[in-house]
Amino acid sequence: MDMTLPHGMWLKPGSADATRETYWGEVMTFLEAEIRPAFRSYYESTARPELVKKLGREPDRHEIAARMMDYAPNHAWYVVRTDAQRLAFEISREIVEDQADELTERASALGNGPSKIELDPSLPFPDYVRPDAHNMEGGYADVGREHPLAAGAIYDRALATHRVNAMGPLVDDTGRSVAAKLKAEFPDFRPRRILEIGCTVGHMLLPFKEAFPDAEVVGIDVSGPCVAFGAARASSLGVDVTFSQRNGEETGYEDGSFDLILTRMLFHETCEEATRNMFAECHRLLRPGGIMFHSDAPQFDELDTYTQSLRDWDIRFNAEPYMDGYYAMALEDEFERAGFARDKSFRFFAPSLIVSSGYRAEETRSGGRYFFAGAVK
Repeated sequence: MDMTLPHGMWLKPGSADATRETYWGEVMTFLEAEIRPAFRSYYESTARPELVKKLGREPDRHEIAARMMDYAPNHAWYVVRTDAQRLAFEISREIVEDQADELTERASALGNGPSKIELDPSLPFPDYVRPDAHNMEGGYADVGREHPLAAGAIYDRALATHRVNAMGPLVDDTGRSVAAKLKAEFPDFRPRRILEIGCTVGHMLLPFKEAFPDAEVVGIDVSGPCVAFGAARASSLGVDVTFSQRNGEETGYEDGSFDLILTRMLFHETCEEATRNMFAECHRLLRPGGIMFHSDAPQFDELDTYTQSLRDWDIRFNAEPYMDGYYAMALEDEFERAGFARDKSFRFFAPSLIVSSGYRAEETRSGGRYFFAGAVK
């Protein structure tokens, strides 16, 4: 393996493709970090006073988003940002599909571990998961294509090269940062068995194996291509974890069989019913004293109204329609509905380790910290 590459399943593109991939990643970083923040001054000086006068009150996030679409620079931002997202995924897909045989050969060579894989081709793919989520053609199920690894490889490339995420070459800053915060807040917690629901290719999963090396660590996902790629990727890094193709609403594991259950950026892509089902499944699966937590963008009640309105692009133009409902959820109410005691709920912000080491916080979508909320059983 070329030691400049992040892992053994990473495909090295030709120079022209590498340039295109990097270019679109830099365009998105520029749009997020340099252009969009400047629109707030227009909102405060012009749009907000107009809305307050018209409505006789402070506007909500939907009213702000609608009014800001009348602001030409913001309207143009929506167009360019959407095209950049789509084109970035397109070039990542081209790189993967051009080397599909190589991808298959590498996965086959890594098939003896140390990671383990459990595939279930008969598992139904949930209707609520969009086939074009994030403007990634084919989505997590790789709809319309048949390669068993491509969707996972494309997703991995996207998060590593689309620098709006700024999570390092292994896309593991979130996992490492959240694990560090969790250990600091619960210093006596020693999980023996850990489950991630919606693990995709393991960006969050592998750091938790690093943080708790003596624990059995399992990741589940409905996407066969993501599970298959994730297992090969983990093996190439020498990490002993299990990837299993299962649905988080009904995992099939025994009651009380895990000490820690986590998710990352999952529930803004699931419908309300599925989210509640998974909260209840977390409660069923946890042992007494076990912890569940869910890491995503902050809930709306953690943000000012203008910042809430910025999610409008993701909701309407990035194929993530469930964001509005999930971020508006009163999480503590939902945890209690699932069976957790209200006084056992928690919310934290984990400072980004990569930002603390010198990366510019404004170039991340997280602002240099990661929100997560959960409960102790």
